[in-house]
Amino acid sequence: MDKDKTKTILDPETVPLVEIDFMNNTHLEELSIANALGEQVSQYQGGDTSENNAAKIAELLHKWLEHTIPHFERENELMRQTSFPAYRMHSEEHEMAIKRFKAVISSWEDNKDIDVISDFIFSQWPNWFNSHVNSMDMMTAKFAVMNGFDPQATVE
Repeated sequence: MDKDKTKTILDPETVPLVEIDFMNNTHLEELSIANALGEQVSQYQGGDTSENNAAKIAELLHKWLEHTIPHFERENELMRQTSFPAYRMHSEEHEMAIKRFKAVISSWEDNKDIDVISDFIFSQWPNWFNSHVNSMDMMTAKFAVMNGFDPQATVE
């Protein structure tokens, strides 16, 4: 990696849109947090291993998890409300993703292993996110709208 440059995790302009606004908005919020974390990770890999930067990484990891849990719960609720047939498969992907987030956070808190964070933020998560949005989220939104869910409505 060129340590003088900050990587962009995913460009918000290239993220696929689904048929429901609240899902798209949540995805863009998530990208904002992920890209902010990516900037801090790049700085850390570039030599800024200060306690301040390490604390910012931890803070962003927790912020991301705190955003992701209700994100997934809103999608799960949408699936329950619309009786989405693949609910179990989609919700299990959410559960696995939360477990992975928690494992990455624990790894950072336990030993400040930047390689674990870097692999997650720059490789594992973007690949998973793109695949998940393009399959599970796309199908969920399409099914919900086809079954009467208002694309501008929200789920709480």
